[in-house]
Amino acid sequence: MSSPIRRAQLVVVAVVGLSGCAWDLGYLLRQGLGQAELLVAAQPVGRLLQDDGVSVDVRRRLALATAARVFARDVVGLDVKQQYKKVVFLDAPAVVYVVSAALPTDLTPYTWSYPFVGDLPYRGSFDLAEAEATADQLEQRGFDVSVRPVSTYSLLGFLPDPILSSMLYRREELDVVETVIHELAHATVFAAGQGAFNEGLATFVGRQGRRQFVAEHFGPDSAVARRATALDDDDDAWAAAVQALAFDLRVRFAQGGDDDVVIEDKASIYLAHQRHWQQEVAPTLFSMRLRAARLPENNAELSAVGIYSLKQQLYQQAFDGCGGDWGCFLGLLRGVAAESDPEVALAERARTRLPEIELR
Repeated sequence: MSSPIRRAQLVVVAVVGLSGCAWDLGYLLRQGLGQAELLVAAQPVGRLLQDDGVSVDVRRRLALATAARVFARDVVGLDVKQQYKKVVFLDAPAVVYVVSAALPTDLTPYTWSYPFVGDLPYRGSFDLAEAEATADQLEQRGFDVSVRPVSTYSLLGFLPDPILSSMLYRREELDVVETVIHELAHATVFAAGQGAFNEGLATFVGRQGRRQFVAEHFGPDSAVARRATALDDDDDAWAAAVQALAFDLRVRFAQGGDDDVVIEDKASIYLAHQRHWQQEVAPTLFSMRLRAARLPENNAELSAVGIYSLKQQLYQQAFDGCGGDWGCFLGLLRGVAAESDPEVALAERARTRLPEIELR
């Protein structure tokens, strides 16, 4: 057995053994093996950048990922370690498939318990059939479910994350930059069992970091920057539509009543928001991707999207409260990560505007 495979499996087994809890060992070992196979297949980025046999487009995107890694370390101050120094070319459009679930009358996401990282609102699998089987089981229990492909994920610095072709071939080149910074944010600040906080902060850091990267590398008034701003505006419009949908659903769920009536009303709310998006908003957008996009269609999809997008204003306020200083902001995030509800703690500290020396 090759050493990377052995090392990945031992990490999983050791964590489970130390935890003393009865997690699904078979599931964890399958994921450990899948991760080990990625490590074995990884190739050094530096070598490929010098290989004329590699297409110009691939080398350009690899160079962007490498530049984003350096920017994340030197400007943002993220923990980089050995991340993203190698690349894996997959034979699939996604690296894992993630299951999300929620009750049909509640937007609170269903959670799974994992060693070390605690309860998280998703369950990933390298095998699509396994993910779909998990979703089917939950659907039979009455949950709304969602299965979505994922282009990359973070190992939180415990093992070296490679660049994956699924993240490399995104439609927009700058998505590579944002994804690298996003995942490195996970390896820098992580709160066990706090999925919304972890994804919320990584989403903000990735997006803000990418904006600053573009300004530094291409110029704030460049065509690249103008295009990125237009796409950001479209993303904001989509996020606002998701927020409006979530608000109306929460109001209806809070009113209660017979479940069948609530579910019927829920369907009407989803349909009304979908129509408004597709008829009134989407045609006005610059992004062809979002023109063709739809809003979440059930509570599982909406709760999964929500942990990334619904509280971005909170992180923006905290960042602005630090005067845009990354050291202050990351110090603030680290400080609240140990709280029972990091987002509530972040809102409180941002509101009281503690002196920067304390935030650090």
